[in-house]
Amino acid sequence: MKSVAGRVIRAFKDSVAIEKPRIYAEITFDRKLLLDVILLMIGGTATALQGVVNGALSDYTSPGFPPWLSFAVGSVLLVVFFLIDTRGGKAINWRNSAKTCPWWAWLGGIPGAAFVVIITLMMPIRGPAFVYSIYICAKMVTSLIVDSFGLFGAKHRPATIPRLVGFLIMTAGVLMVSLDK
Repeated sequence: MKSVAGRVIRAFKDSVAIEKPRIYAEITFDRKLLLDVILLMIGGTATALQGVVNGALSDYTSPGFPPWLSFAVGSVLLVVFFLIDTRGGKAINWRNSAKTCPWWAWLGGIPGAAFVVIITLMMPIRGPAFVYSIYICAKMVTSLIVDSFGLFGAKHRPATIPRLVGFLIMTAGVLMVSLDK
């Protein structure tokens, strides 16, 4: 049986690969990739606007009201999407999902709620550029760790030198945006 230290070292070696940059064969520029990029840009714009709007609303109401309203309105829209996507819930084998799905997969709303509350609280104090630059940096650190170790069922993508250099460049940009007075 391997020691804990041995397993940690092995996991680290598996997660950080030193290799030449390469073009991944599965990534080609096509219409689907273009649509994915457009949808992700819309999602990024939506989250940026959500924080600003919630922050402004908190100035007129209370810090707790905008996150609640955000989830209430979002829940209505998501119920409609869910019903269309699953044909009224019939496309899901609920019994099998309850038995086979990892326990932590059912808790995805907790980080989402934390995000909305924290962004709502920080936006009026720090402003969008500061808040989102720190947010993006934290998101990238977490994503790099999740990718590197294949956590939560994510596809394992080692932290290659080009990815680490890109992260460092992005971190420098975040510091320039967030620390400039």
